[in-house]
Amino acid sequence: MKLKRIVSVLAATILVAFSAAFTTFAEETTEDIEMSVSRAVFSNGMWGQSITYSEADIDASRFTENTQIKIEFELDGELSTPGIAPVELVFQNYEATPQIWAKIAPDEYDNTYAVFNYEDMVLQYGSDDFSTVNNICIGDCGVKMKVTKFTVTNCKTIVVTEAATTTAATETPENTPEETTTVTEADPNEPAEEDSINMTLIIIIIVATVVVAGVVVTLIVVKKNRKRFY
Repeated sequence: MKLKRIVSVLAATILVAFSAAFTTFAEETTEDIEMSVSRAVFSNGMWGQSITYSEADIDASRFTENTQIKIEFELDGELSTPGIAPVELVFQNYEATPQIWAKIAPDEYDNTYAVFNYEDMVLQYGSDDFSTVNNICIGDCGVKMKVTKFTVTNCKTIVVTEAATTTAATETPENTPEETTTVTEADPNEPAEEDSINMTLIIIIIVATVVVAGVVVTLIVVKKNRKRFY
């Protein structure tokens, strides 16, 4: 029956689509990213920057609650103000009004390395929505400094599996010669009861589609609106 075949294909397609959607949510993992420091220079020793990464270099919205920025650096000279960290992290948003220049102090540091925590980034930037960060800078705090290593830990990455594609290939019915014959030779005076059953199946599939779509949309909205303001 043509109607049966349409129902079967529709059901298989919907199953594959929503399986892929939920698989995407389930497969979210994290990774460490080591940024290139080939552009790094010695800062001017007066709260200047050694290196700046734009949003094209790194997407700060991928940061998670476990993210840390770890840097290694060289110093040239002595701190003008002893007792403070020799480096600082800066989040810049030049599209905001007024512009944001959030300076973050390291949680750990010595004269060769520094570690910046996610909580301090959120506190100084004023939000955990880092999608609005245009530039990330490493600057000095009163001594000439050059970044030699820059690592961002625990960044979100999404791994999409090929399970959905495989399912589609195995579950989507195909027209075989025998099936084609069956379709062309179908009795035009088929009982109305079977048509009623097929219509019921279509209605059930449509209702299920709407319900599952609502769940997926809710998950996306909740995920995007997890913001904390300080």
